Amino acid sequence: MNSITLIPGNQTGDFPKGTLLLDALMDMGVIIKTPCGGKGICGKCRTRVTGELSRKTGAEKKILGNETSDRLACQARLSGDTCVFIDENRLTSRKTYPEINPDDRFAVAVDVGTTSVNLSLVSLLRKKTFDLDAFLNPQRRFGFDVISRIAAANDPANRRTMTRQIQQTIFNTMASALKAMNIPCPDIERIVFSGNTTMLYLLFGLDVSELGRYPFHAPCLDFDNFIPKNIGADLFPHTRISAIPAVSAFLGGDLVGGLTLCHEMGFTENIFFIDLGTNGELFLINGAKNIFAASCAMGPALEGMNISWGMTADDGAVTHAWIDSEKLAYKMIGKGPPVGLTGTALIDIIACFLVKGFINKNGAFASELKHRLLPHPARYSDRLTPKQICLWNDIAISQKDVRNLQLAKGASLAASRFILQSAGCPADEVRHVLIAGAFGSHLDLDNFKGLGFIPEFPKADYHYLGNTSLKAAGNACFSDNFLKDAARFRDRVTEVELAKNPDFTREFIRALDF
Repeated sequence: MNSITLIPGNQTGDFPKGTLLLDALMDMGVIIKTPCGGKGICGKCRTRVTGELSRKTGAEKKILGNETSDRLACQARLSGDTCVFIDENRLTSRKTYPEINPDDRFAVAVDVGTTSVNLSLVSLLRKKTFDLDAFLNPQRRFGFDVISRIAAANDPANRRTMTRQIQQTIFNTMASALKAMNIPCPDIERIVFSGNTTMLYLLFGLDVSELGRYPFHAPCLDFDNFIPKNIGADLFPHTRISAIPAVSAFLGGDLVGGLTLCHEMGFTENIFFIDLGTNGELFLINGAKNIFAASCAMGPALEGMNISWGMTADDGAVTHAWIDSEKLAYKMIGKGPPVGLTGTALIDIIACFLVKGFINKNGAFASELKHRLLPHPARYSDRLTPKQICLWNDIAISQKDVRNLQLAKGASLAASRFILQSAGCPADEVRHVLIAGAFGSHLDLDNFKGLGFIPEFPKADYHYLGNTSLKAAGNACFSDNFLKDAARFRDRVTEVELAKNPDFTREFIRALDF
């Protein structure tokens, strides 16, 4: 075992040799930004350390050089006792907070996503919500998707670690943000959570084994009997804890929250809803107002986590790309050279290259690509495995990246077709297509449709709803009626169980081509 001492404060912890510094700090309650998901490309987890650590990786040398003692927490591993110098400003990922009225009453809404966690401050008197913070789910070290997390959680020790991680990270982040706004933690009246069923189970410390084992049963679908001290919320002793109810093992509170919001907005029939994320949720309300819903594993490609140069929307991230006068142009967050790609940029690039014939309909790089003139400064390299197209500086997309996006696209399209079929609703009867998720808010619709993520809906209007899971949790803070409505709509849902359908695999394979 090796020890870590945090400076200032002299908090210590012991961890096995070889433990990733980032994981050790997470376990000690130190939240460090990692928008690239631990690839070592963004440099946001740069940390001042002294002591014994593994040799610098190539990624570290590139960002930090050889002279500094700083390390990237996502790359360095413990090899002996270590001191880590913590800047208080690094304990939360957001440094600016909304201005508040001290006489207001407050609640907090939390969207617990498979990849990302988002928090909002809720003004109960003004009936408004304010973005508070966002960070990557620390459980991702146990796998990027729901199935991997369930498999890891079959080990009781892993499950306890995963529950402790998410509770500690959420409540520490919340406490730090509230402290910055001079809001005492005990003054928070409510905390409402939303998320898929697995994430809610792991948050509340429930056994997830039945969720991943046939017949995929979820024993608990309502989450209103938890008290703060039993879920690691000791700083919020009098706060009322609740969560949006789930439908089943695969249909969680995030879908139910979106369904309830849609009804509040007047979308009650002939609508198709898709929440884009690591776990895709879809529902369709047909002309008879019957509700059909499904969930599909899209993987984390759209959130940048299994993409070579993927990252979340942070400084240095390319968010959009297009070809202009034979040049590959881009839009990015912040200033300086780009350091990674968001999911929206990946969709733009692949859509552009597909139109130009650089990528084939089956997703393969064109065989004659090395003889084609790519838009400046892009260039093709077949000397690396997998093959890749270099874009700007070292940023590239590989053949594997395209395949990972295809998996998300195939799952989304196949699930959409099944839900339309189950509802007996032809695509031309759909009048509104609702695209949810933080990712969806920044999507180029033409490129998204061009790659075939969803069927063609010739008579539909398209609407971006943003993070409906977080918005629903916020609305639930305002009134108990929202949760009552959510439970009522939940009971009306007919689940289209893709995992039990022997034809889904065939349809999924057919849906992979662009």
